Amino acid sequence: MNLYSNKDNQYFSKARTEIEPFLPKDSGSPFSALEIGCSEGHTLEWLKRTGYCSWTAGVEPYAKVDVSKRDIDYFSNLDIEKHLPEIAVNSVDLILCLDVLEHLVNPWLTVTELIQFLKPNGRLIISLPNIRNYHILMNLAFRGKFEYAESGILDQTHLRFFTKSSAISLLESSGLKVICSKATEADRWQKRFLKFLGFEELTSKQFLFVAERS
Repeated sequence: MNLYSNKDNQYFSKARTEIEPFLPKDSGSPFSALEIGCSEGHTLEWLKRTGYCSWTAGVEPYAKVDVSKRDIDYFSNLDIEKHLPEIAVNSVDLILCLDVLEHLVNPWLTVTELIQFLKPNGRLIISLPNIRNYHILMNLAFRGKFEYAESGILDQTHLRFFTKSSAISLLESSGLKVICSKATEADRWQKRFLKFLGFEELTSKQFLFVAERS
């Protein structure tokens, strides 16, 4: 059974504009981007239409994109763990894996294989759910619950789980250099209090990581 067939339409229809502060804008000129798990291509279209990108490519096994109708240059409907896109090595400035790696059987191998497409000093941006979130830990420690759901940290399509440190290890074991990370958090007093005490990782549902190819 394909669990993705049960997903709400919004699961595939949102541009990830929160990555904007971490885009490779130092050169001042448009760059090229490859997105793994691009869904319906909304993030790639946003990058192109805002002028950040001059060329965009997407890979997605569970949705199809008609490049003749969307502002995307290349699309491949494939499983990244079985096939790599037919683009040149050392050819893109940016690779995006946003809420993708946790769905893979072997994300370590996938990241290692994807690096070949990055130019020297090219950038990889990933996002991963944080299994160390206090809500998950409380349910597990005090209620004995580790129950999957249709969405969220324990999405039933997640195969791998990461903390901040293990996510950094994933990237660094592939030869990348992590240059920054950002936690996401809700504006609730409990979470603000935990962050004040220095437990920011416990408050976060997700992390964004930015890494560069040496």
